[in-house]
Amino acid sequence: MRRRVRLMRLTVVLLLLVATAATVDALNGPPPYTVTHDVGPWVELPPPPEPWPGGGGGCTVPDPTGSEGCVTPATAWLIEQLRPAFGDAPITCWSEHSWNPDSDHPDGRGCDLFYGTAGEFASGPDLLAGWTAAQWLRVNADALHVHYVIWQGRIWQSGHPELGWAPYDGGGAYDPDDATGGHYDHVHVSVREN
Repeated sequence: MRRRVRLMRLTVVLLLLVATAATVDALNGPPPYTVTHDVGPWVELPPPPEPWPGGGGGCTVPDPTGSEGCVTPATAWLIEQLRPAFGDAPITCWSEHSWNPDSDHPDGRGCDLFYGTAGEFASGPDLLAGWTAAQWLRVNADALHVHYVIWQGRIWQSGHPELGWAPYDGGGAYDPDDATGGHYDHVHVSVREN
């Protein structure tokens, strides 16, 4: 009987310690540059970018990611900020996207950051790196002039931040269950129109 009482007391003490630790963590908040949200893992983010200085212009800047096309000044700025934060992650921006007339790529406002192999679902370190980029873009959306971000079958929109990472339905042009169509192999980011 005494053994059972001791065990019960020990259990209560352990529960109190866990509850106290959780309360202290909640009061102190997450460490700097760390975010959590309704979807995705906790990730440590690179430092914030320099804010977009503004300025107009359509698709007038040669695409710095190597296509034959162009990007907007805001997109070129975004790419300049991505490089120091994420190094050599493969980035593609301008493309005709003839199968999707609503795409931001032909207007020079959309870019894709690939993690892992194109056409395959990201996993392990690639999945975590993609979440890091997606969350960094979300957290710094104002500074980077971001309109929306798509990753892992989810979309975050600067005009509707209250929705968080909402399910992505493919926008009528893509299969949301496909590795590429659902954006499971790459982070898509679009900048706002000027």
